[in-house]
Amino acid sequence: MWSLLPARLRQVVTRSRQSFAPRLLTAAHDLRQSLRVLTWRPRRPALPRRIRVVSHGRGRRAVGGRWSRARPMRVVYEQAVVHERPSFRSRIVARGARMFVKPLFLLLPLNDTTLKALRSIDRWSARGPRSKYVEPVQFELGGVRVESMTHRYGPSSDMTILYLHGGAFFSCGIETHRRVCERLALYSGAQVVSVDYVQLPEGTVADSVQDAITAYEALLDTVAHPDKVVVAGDSAGGYLTMKIAELATRRGLTPPAALLTFSPMLSLDFDREDKGIARVTRIRDAYLPMKRVGVARERWVPEGSAIEGYASPLFATGYISSPAFFVAAEDEMLRPEVEAMALQLSERDVDVETHLWRGQVHAFPVLADAMPESREALKLAADFARRAVGEPEQHHVKDPDQHVETVVGELVPDDVSEDDEVIDVELETGSDDRKRWFFQAS
Repeated sequence: MWSLLPARLRQVVTRSRQSFAPRLLTAAHDLRQSLRVLTWRPRRPALPRRIRVVSHGRGRRAVGGRWSRARPMRVVYEQAVVHERPSFRSRIVARGARMFVKPLFLLLPLNDTTLKALRSIDRWSARGPRSKYVEPVQFELGGVRVESMTHRYGPSSDMTILYLHGGAFFSCGIETHRRVCERLALYSGAQVVSVDYVQLPEGTVADSVQDAITAYEALLDTVAHPDKVVVAGDSAGGYLTMKIAELATRRGLTPPAALLTFSPMLSLDFDREDKGIARVTRIRDAYLPMKRVGVARERWVPEGSAIEGYASPLFATGYISSPAFFVAAEDEMLRPEVEAMALQLSERDVDVETHLWRGQVHAFPVLADAMPESREALKLAADFARRAVGEPEQHHVKDPDQHVETVVGELVPDDVSEDDEVIDVELETGSDDRKRWFFQAS
């Protein structure tokens, strides 16, 4: 009996397989089919390597063959050229500025002790790397100390560039900006003259303006081609650049052949939001805190000081006819007024070229040794200056990812519809009356 037991067990297992297995397999197949119906998604078509999105909105965008989650850059000045692909070095610099520099500016008190400490730190910049192909020469123009240089391997040119450094009127100098001047001399072939204008606490913004126009007027008397004098500057130096263009017209001087500005300060109250200036991007300046602008303004324009002409170059476009070159970062606090001024100048048929960069810090062209975008911006500026004085371009810089975005703002006439969303602002012109301009969002 025990010998028949294994055979009996095998028979039972065989019958069980034959009777229950088909039903189990059918049930498993049905379950698998139902799950497939629930989780099935249509197969996406193969995407090309490059897709150019021209409409605004959220979502991904193909830039340079890579997908990016950033929104397309919105602009106010319709001819602005946008550069939307920051380099790895630029991202590192911007992140470091947000983490270390901006908190420091928020905490430091803006008193004479702080200004002297910043000035002493600036002196260390003179020990930085210098080009062996440039020999700076220091002298005075109208009593203002300047430093002149030409690059041994720069292209031939009869142009002279008067450069005014930035630094919010209380820091930096010709030493901190020597490298950017060397680059301009190399790319343009011009003689670059850097101005050491008076700053806080020794003087006010009004004193800085007088030093700048004095140096410009004296330069016109010394150069062989006064009609080929280009004025350039970054940040606060951009403010002085526009003031020179305005005061040259007021005083009857030869106007600059071109204006090159990098993140220029175009007013002393750019932190105000009630000036009728369109802001299409949230302000997220990498290292300049908006909260400290009011404190700095009290030092810029103390009681009793008077700036010749307009305190804000943004309102002086009626006096400016020189070709203007603008560079700004996408989310810096000075960008809205840069586009507003470009819009006003272009409406007066002034030659304007504007470049907006994503992922850059304020006045990034000054960091020419650190980032490729800085050198690209300086080459673009040098080519613009050479065209303005009638000399051939040297670099023909072309960013493969640059393009012109759709306009979202424009100057409109007085007879606008009541349904249009219009911000009204009064801007003074060259005459004694006031002219009304409108910024309209579309």
